[in-house]
Amino acid sequence: MINFVNSKSYIEKQLDINARNTALALALSLGIANGDKEQIESLIDTVFERGRYEMIELEDINRLPIYKKTREPLTDDVPDWFRRSVPINTTMVEMLVSPKDRPIGVLLVKADSSTAYGQLYSLFKYTVIIFALFGTLGLLFLRFTLKIVLKSLESIRSQAEGILHNRFVIQKELPKTAELREIAEVMNSIVKRVKELFERSSEAMKKNREIYYLDPLTSLFNRRYFQVKLPEYLLANDSRSRGSLLMTRVNGISGANRRIGHKKVDEFFIEFSEILKKACESVHEPTVCRINGTEFLMILPILNGETAKEVARNIMKKCLVLTDRYDLNDTIYFSFGITEYTRNEQVAKLMASVDYALSDASLYNENHITLFKADKNSLLVLGKSQWREIITSALDNEKLVPELAPVINLKKNEKVAYALAFDIEQDGFRYRYGDYLPSVVELGLEHDLLVYELEYLKKHRFMHNALSIEIYAETLLDSSKYLTFEKYLREIVPLLKGRLFVEISEYEIVSLDPIVVERISGILDEIGVRFGINRFGGDKGTYGYLKYTAPAYVKIHERFYMDMEQGAKSAMFTLLGSLDIKLIVTDVHESSIEQIKEEGIRYIMPVL
Repeated sequence: MINFVNSKSYIEKQLDINARNTALALALSLGIANGDKEQIESLIDTVFERGRYEMIELEDINRLPIYKKTREPLTDDVPDWFRRSVPINTTMVEMLVSPKDRPIGVLLVKADSSTAYGQLYSLFKYTVIIFALFGTLGLLFLRFTLKIVLKSLESIRSQAEGILHNRFVIQKELPKTAELREIAEVMNSIVKRVKELFERSSEAMKKNREIYYLDPLTSLFNRRYFQVKLPEYLLANDSRSRGSLLMTRVNGISGANRRIGHKKVDEFFIEFSEILKKACESVHEPTVCRINGTEFLMILPILNGETAKEVARNIMKKCLVLTDRYDLNDTIYFSFGITEYTRNEQVAKLMASVDYALSDASLYNENHITLFKADKNSLLVLGKSQWREIITSALDNEKLVPELAPVINLKKNEKVAYALAFDIEQDGFRYRYGDYLPSVVELGLEHDLLVYELEYLKKHRFMHNALSIEIYAETLLDSSKYLTFEKYLREIVPLLKGRLFVEISEYEIVSLDPIVVERISGILDEIGVRFGINRFGGDKGTYGYLKYTAPAYVKIHERFYMDMEQGAKSAMFTLLGSLDIKLIVTDVHESSIEQIKEEGIRYIMPVL
């Protein structure tokens, strides 16, 4: 810019000098012309045409014009705004024409500024281009420099975000800048501490699970676990609220021990346990337990008695192959007893039914299956086609009514959140959410129900601080269903006063691909929705899913929580605290509230 200003001054000075030199030379030539008009005009015309002048004029001694040549300044190449912004000052040069010291007139010469404007405008464009080029290069250099300098800060930011999303990122390359290096070391120390807390508490919970709830030989759940979980199923207001109980006894073990030895019989039981586990792979949230040396119990949600009987037949077929391999066909036989269960059924009555069925099967002294027949309530009598008609009719005719189960803050003694579910109300009868949900899962109508719930949330204004709805793995596995789910959430969240949570069972979240779940968790968090985990308890013996799922809370059943040893509870509190996950105890009876409160539990859901 300084060079441009100097160039303007230089050009103005050169125009003035050229005009003076021209005026001097032409004045001398005109003096020689000795007043010859034709020669004067010819001299002026020649000089005017060869140079760049705005005006050349000859006046007599009285300042009256003798001859004058003018030219309009050229403006084609130079914009008017430039001429207005950068005026070039050209002076009128006067020179006396006096041959032999006898003045005959005055010569006036004014330089043409058009060429000067052209030169100056070209210089201006060049200056702007150079300035822009160097400016761009400077910005790029500055960006590159800042990128190098701030690379460490980016790593620290990524590390901090990792902590928020339960990812334990350790910076291996520390910054060279002393201050940034110190921050990075502090962050690494925090991450390591959180990671160690998580790993130690996870390991403590796994060991507690192994000691108290697993059969040491088969790694199936034991009798204690069954006694804790069965009441949970019977109180469940979800897809586990209806199903079958299958009990099997391996008869003839004493003879098998004598025939092939204890070690081989142990191997036999391990393989038999694998058969039971594989038989349940397609069952929704099953539980398989070894309740004593020869008896096993399976809780099979959703399955009615006849379907459970088919499961037993498949097990029996595989067991025949197993006994043949161990050469125990003449020694061992299997008895199966089956009974159906519904929500709120008495544990003692249910166990009496399955024991009766097992005892009846054992009387045959051979492989046999007995299905206990008793007067059951109308829910068990209904078949799949009847349930389909009830559910689809309710969805089509909007016969579902919302039910809100509160989450209570024990410290403030107030309701702080609600779990949203829908009962079916039609033809003068009310089907509770837990009554019909097993059939929803069995019939594959989970997505239809979810869309209804989301549509309801979209149409109605909920003024609660926090709401939760239940989803199933199918929603996250099927891309088209997930995209529909996400679209609804983006529409609903701005309409709600409070926060929205989507709950999924621990059993289902563990079955999903961690990478997919982590990506979905990030998307939901961006929308303003968080995961919640229900039926928490480490049934799969792993807690790593808590890191990539990043749930806001987990729900644990009262019976399971109350049965936990103090060391296991401490480990659980540390585990959840390290990831800033809230704990909610569900199905809490009034008689347990004080004890739960004394142990520092803040949130509960009372039994319905």
